[in-house]
Amino acid sequence: MSYEKEMMDKNSKGEVPNDRLDIPLLKYLWDASPLSFKTKDNYHTFFKKVTVLNSFTDNEIRVFTKFLHRREFIANEVIFRQGDSGYGFYFIFEGSVDVFANYQNINNEEKSDHVIRLEKSQYFGEMGLLEEFNRRSATVIAHENTVLLGIFKPDLEKMLEFHPVLGAKFLRETALIMANRMGQLTREIISLKKKVKDLENRV
Repeated sequence: MSYEKEMMDKNSKGEVPNDRLDIPLLKYLWDASPLSFKTKDNYHTFFKKVTVLNSFTDNEIRVFTKFLHRREFIANEVIFRQGDSGYGFYFIFEGSVDVFANYQNINNEEKSDHVIRLEKSQYFGEMGLLEEFNRRSATVIAHENTVLLGIFKPDLEKMLEFHPVLGAKFLRETALIMANRMGQLTREIISLKKKVKDLENRV
């Protein structure tokens, strides 16, 4: 069972996951302070480097972290599978993940098309968070020992209920990610069509 499916099952049973990332206020303020010597590995520094949260204030980031889950993955562990119901949006805190299309693992033989490797400070899965009936278009697997910070649909709903301004801001930034990726995909399709046309003209 993939991690995302596990989280969905727990939510449907009313179970509360114990992996919530909840940073105490004083610790967060210390990490955000110029006097802190742990500037490399703390959550404040990490989120400041994540482009989707560039417009968030320090306090907004601190509140945002209360809605996140922290999970450690071993190499080759499945985060979610192609065709699964989308449920969450993930930030890579440590390590890296591989994205596969048409991934199959039959009799320990992997057959797939490797799409991309995502590294620390990158993110993925936003469509599963926003679309009500989203199906995952790819399989994502930990390339190495990896730490992900995830936000799931029930977390977003709570954020919108208790911190509506923050929730709306996060939704806006997430929608911009989707718009940018759709624009990039459109440009790639146009480029491929042009290459195909050029090849046809040469024949």
